[in-house]
Amino acid sequence: MREDILKAVAQPPKFLFAPFVPALVNLGIQFPMLFIGIGLADMNPLFFIVSILLSHAVITAYGIKEPHMSTMLQAYGQSNKISKNLYSVKGNKFAP
Repeated sequence: MREDILKAVAQPPKFLFAPFVPALVNLGIQFPMLFIGIGLADMNPLFFIVSILLSHAVITAYGIKEPHMSTMLQAYGQSNKISKNLYSVKGNKFAP
């Protein structure tokens, strides 16, 4: 059991050699743009395919440098919340 935990921490999830969350966000944005561009503007799909491959290559390069990029983005999304101050003071206070 301990080996599974260490494996999950040491090897974060990947999607086609890139960190999982940024790669899926990239594909989740670019595939609808591809279909909208083809359907509405009659654009060449080769432009979008090249764009998808280049952006995925950039994400993969950043993923090699920082393999825990998905975890960092998820942690930033959870910790970047503005707190309500109970007392009128300057800045954010996290004490109740």
